[in-house]
Amino acid sequence: MATNITSDQQCLIVDENDNPPTYQDATGQVRCNNENNSLDPFDRIKNNMLFYKIWKDEYKQQILALKGDLTKFHFDLNDEVYNQLHDDIDMIYHCGANVNFILSYNQLYPANVVGTKEMIHFACFNPSTCIPIQYISTISVISNQNDFNQEISIDNISPNKLVNGYAQSKWVAEKLIQKAIDCGLSVNIYRLGLICADSRTGACNQHDFYTLLFDQIMKIHSYPKSMISYHFDGLPVDLTAKIIVHLSNNENNKYGNIYHLINKNCEIKCEDVIDGMKKCGIEIEGIDDNEWKMKMKTIENGELFVGNIFGERNGESNEKMNTDVCGLECPSLDKEYIIKWLGFILNNISKR
Repeated sequence: MATNITSDQQCLIVDENDNPPTYQDATGQVRCNNENNSLDPFDRIKNNMLFYKIWKDEYKQQILALKGDLTKFHFDLNDEVYNQLHDDIDMIYHCGANVNFILSYNQLYPANVVGTKEMIHFACFNPSTCIPIQYISTISVISNQNDFNQEISIDNISPNKLVNGYAQSKWVAEKLIQKAIDCGLSVNIYRLGLICADSRTGACNQHDFYTLLFDQIMKIHSYPKSMISYHFDGLPVDLTAKIIVHLSNNENNKYGNIYHLINKNCEIKCEDVIDGMKKCGIEIEGIDDNEWKMKMKTIENGELFVGNIFGERNGESNEKMNTDVCGLECPSLDKEYIIKWLGFILNNISKR
């Protein structure tokens, strides 16, 4: 079972599970609210997989779409459907979260905290047949970058220096997960770092920080001069999904692991990003940093990009994750990859 199957990460986890050698049917929970309650859940999944360029016609038989609400008791399902769902599921990929770096903790609490609580209740609904959870967390729960290379339990991480509501809500959600682990529930935790575009197609999450940043830079035709000397580290979303599925299906891998999905070897130079924009036909110039910041403050949510948006991450890759996935090849995040990413933004996001 996959939650929030309209996200890029979860769509690709389903795609990875529905292909050899893992090949298995998937039940996808689709978040529904007052605005999209009338939409068919399967159509929403299909439309999103088409957007991310991973749809296959055989998914019609492999994916069962389920309309529900993680923030409600029993996902707002009737007892019969809820009970049957528990009997049919043998693993949960819980990625259901509102990823938003602007909203407050209180605004994110229902989706990120209550949703996790309800998922734990579902996994333990029948104590004799508890369902294992693959829990998708975020590296943002760790405020000290020097701890990125250690499997630190959330019980040993202070929330005092977490700077936004998203990190705070995910910290609380992971505390709930840890309590469930302490009570005997089988869980693996995956703390995701920066997730970048699909290495095959350039498809990316339209709400991703760097995707939005690149889109805005191309729209205002300018970038801060200091940007040219920086780089950022990330993992392509397709590799991230492949790693999660690989680890979750590894019979030799016991539960109770914490994986940090970050990789210092996957480096993207901002200089290459700027060159890529020019190759895509965008007229762009470097301007003084303060002038660029003033420009950004005039656009909607522009403050999000002002501040500590560039710079190197000092954390190393999680050693256990690297050991367990040593057979998986990391795609090259070269200039060709950047062109794919920017092309997808221009053709599918900027025009919206």
